[in-house]
Amino acid sequence: MKKLILSMLCGLALGISAKAQQRVLKPGDTLHNIALKSTNGQVYELVKQKAKGFILIFMTPSCDHCLAYEKRIVALNSKYQPKGFPVVGIGPYGDNEKDYPHDAMPAMKKLADEKHFAFPYLADEQFKYTWLFDIRQTPKAVVLQKEKQGFSVVYIGNIDDQPDEKTPATKKYVEEEVNKLLAGNVH
Repeated sequence: MKKLILSMLCGLALGISAKAQQRVLKPGDTLHNIALKSTNGQVYELVKQKAKGFILIFMTPSCDHCLAYEKRIVALNSKYQPKGFPVVGIGPYGDNEKDYPHDAMPAMKKLADEKHFAFPYLADEQFKYTWLFDIRQTPKAVVLQKEKQGFSVVYIGNIDDQPDEKTPATKKYVEEEVNKLLAGNVH
């Protein structure tokens, strides 16, 4: 019995230790690729796209803050996709319809269709990229710049400084970062 309890405690400690040691990307780090299933049923891979970089937006269909940002997210894509920095939406709960029915792939697909998203909306698999970027709330943005070895993480954080859709933002963090990249002011 003691061996069983000791074995269980060691397994638990190893699991906690492995989770604590999981690598989290920060600005300056390199991401090699993202390959996830899109709401259109196809696997979307960053490395297969012709782009200078990407604006990843972690967003869910049932989050009030995400809903308040929809128009701003669509506007980001309209403004920066032609300049080589398209938006890519990522649903953290996309692959888990059982536990998150309001945020899984069927709800993501419905939202993308209803809002006519002109950008891919991808379902994260077991929170792989959500944890990799340490995303703890939605919406959150990640700006990536394409490089020879993959994608340099330039920014992780809020889209802007105003969660209220009726109040204009005074600081547009994502736009500032992408504008710096387009101007050649690399970090």
